[in-house]
Amino acid sequence: MSSTGEEATGARGVPVGPWWWSRRRSMGLDVLLAVVSAVECAVEGVFFAHEARIPVAAGVLMGVVVGATLVLRRRWAIAVVLISIAITPAEMGLLLGVVSLYTLASSEVPRRITALLAGMAAVGSFLVTVIGLRQDNPQSGLGTSVWEAPMFAMVLTLGLTAPPVLLGLYVRARRRLVESLRERADGLERELSLLADRAEERAEWARNEERTRIAREMHDVVAHRVSLMVVHAAALQAVALKDPEKASKNAALVGDMGRQALTELRQMLGVLRSEDGLRAPGAASAAVASGSGPAAGGPVADAAGSSADADGSSADAAGSSAEERPLASVAAAASAAARAA
Repeated sequence: MSSTGEEATGARGVPVGPWWWSRRRSMGLDVLLAVVSAVECAVEGVFFAHEARIPVAAGVLMGVVVGATLVLRRRWAIAVVLISIAITPAEMGLLLGVVSLYTLASSEVPRRITALLAGMAAVGSFLVTVIGLRQDNPQSGLGTSVWEAPMFAMVLTLGLTAPPVLLGLYVRARRRLVESLRERADGLERELSLLADRAEERAEWARNEERTRIAREMHDVVAHRVSLMVVHAAALQAVALKDPEKASKNAALVGDMGRQALTELRQMLGVLRSEDGLRAPGAASAAVASGSGPAAGGPVADAAGSSADADGSSADAAGSSAEERPLASVAAAASAAARAA
């Protein structure tokens, strides 16, 4: 972070400037201010050279060097302010003093140091103004009174010191507010992302639970139908020779049960495969309730495809040995009853 608190924004796509500047535009502004300040100090250095009885070239050179230090305001704000305070008796560096105070106030320098340096600059400007008024205008009305010179110096000092300091403090406070709001927005964005991830996990967990419940109900329904088919098949085998008419009825009943089981299986698989079925779990319960009623004749079309679905679903449903034992016991009981008959 630079002395004015501006962050380097190269990571955000903005080109980073050379040396201590965060942007090239900032570097251009500082160079322009340094050139203007150097020209101003050079002109004022001519008058200072005449008053101090030194060579004019020395005064101009000193003014150029002092004014050019403004280019360092973002790197060494305190040093630039001290330079402006040091040249206050020479009555040069107006732009240097104003801009350096603004930079100091808007930087991350502690406020007590800012207040101390601003007070030193104000006191120096006040004393130089009062002394200059009394020396330069001894015959005029301005400065002859006891209070006129101090009051004029006070107004001039406040006009040159207070506005840049207050503006810098405002820019500093506004920058901190923007940074805090940006950090808060980033934190809220992270929290919303976490909440969205958790909601997605809960939704996935609910979908898996519903799939498990539907599969369990489908297994119960299909197992019930198949057990009935096994019982009727055993009875059909027992009475096939003794009572052909009854055997024909039992065969028709077995066929109806098989078609009913395939129809219920198709309905349950359709609920599992469709997204609407996942979002509306009540459809699966309705399908199970409608399939567990009295046997009704279903369509026989697509028998081959339905048989393939039924075989695959029956293999998945009867995957455990614990669930196969009831069917085996039912078949054994039916065979024993047929032999007894």
